[in-house]
Amino acid sequence: MLSAKENFLETIRGGKPDAFVNEWEPFGSVFDPLMGITLVAKMGEYVVDGWGTTIYWGEGEPGAMPIVNDSNVAIPDVTEWKESIKSPNLDVPLDWTAAKAQADEIHKAGKLTMSLMATGLFEQSHYLMGFEDTLCNLLTEPESMHELLDYITEYKLHYAHLLVENLHPDVVLFHDDWGSKTSLFMSPEVWREFFKPRYKKIYDYFKSQGVIILHHSDSYCQPIVQDMVDVGIDVWQGVLPQNDIPAIQKEVGGKLILMGGLDAAIMDHKDYDEKVIREEVDRACREYAPGGSFIPCLTYGGEGSIFPGVNDIIMDEIRKQSPLYFH
Repeated sequence: MLSAKENFLETIRGGKPDAFVNEWEPFGSVFDPLMGITLVAKMGEYVVDGWGTTIYWGEGEPGAMPIVNDSNVAIPDVTEWKESIKSPNLDVPLDWTAAKAQADEIHKAGKLTMSLMATGLFEQSHYLMGFEDTLCNLLTEPESMHELLDYITEYKLHYAHLLVENLHPDVVLFHDDWGSKTSLFMSPEVWREFFKPRYKKIYDYFKSQGVIILHHSDSYCQPIVQDMVDVGIDVWQGVLPQNDIPAIQKEVGGKLILMGGLDAAIMDHKDYDEKVIREEVDRACREYAPGGSFIPCLTYGGEGSIFPGVNDIIMDEIRKQSPLYFH
C-alpha cells in the first residue's frame, strides 16, 4: 500500500496510484516568515496590508476580504499607479528557523511540504483598485495594466526566489480566482494577453527548481484549461463541478490533475446532512474517476470545511470509495 505522499506522486506523474488522493492528506503546510509580511489579517479588525489595501476578517467568517471603496482605494487612477503604491519590502532580515524546523517535521512524517502564495496576479490587482475597475482597466487602460502587472509579477518572482532559496518547499499552493461558478471574469483572450505569459514566467522558475504547482481557482475555468497546462500548473485545485470535468479530462489527457469536484454548497452548512455528503462524494467519484487524474476534494483553497464534522465525513467516504476504483 502506497503512502499518501507516494500515492499523490503516482497520481500527478501518471503512474499507478492505489487509491484516491484523499484531499490534502499528502501535504503539510509550512508557515514561513514571508507569509508574516504578506498575510496580515486579524479577525475582527480592519488592517492595512503592505500594498495599502484595507483587509477585514469578520468574526465567524471563513476568511479575510479586501475592503475597497472611494475613500481608501490604493490606486485611484491606474495611469498613475507608480505614484500610488509600492510593493512590500521583502528584503528585511527574516528568521527561517521555525519554518525549517516545521518542514523537517513534515518530512519526517512522510509528507510533502507545502507553502502558500497569495494573492495571485488578478486578485492583487483588484485588491489595489477594486473588482470592477480592474476589469474595466484591462480593456480601457491596457498599457498601464501591463506595466502594473509586470511590477506585481516581479514582486512575486522575488518572493518565489526567497522562498526556494531559504525553504525549498515541495509544493507551492498559489491562489488566484479567475472566474465565478459559471464563467470567467474576462474573456479567454484577455486572460491570455494579461495573465498567461506572467504566470508562465513565475511557474517556469518554480518548475526549474523541482517545485510542484497547485493552483487554486474555485472557478469556471474550462475555456483556459489548455493554457493552464501551458503555464506549468500540475494540479488545478478547486475545480468546481459546474465545469464539465469529464470533458476537461479528455481535453488535457492527464497533463493537468483536477482536485475538487465536490459541491460545497450542498454539503458544508450548519445543518448538514451526512447522507447528502456521502452521496455527493459518491457522485463525484463515479463521474470523474473513469477520466483519471482526479482528486476528490472540497473546492476551498485549503484544508478542512467551514462547519466542523463535514470534512471528516467527506474523507471517510473517499476512503470507502477507493476500493471501487483502484485494485
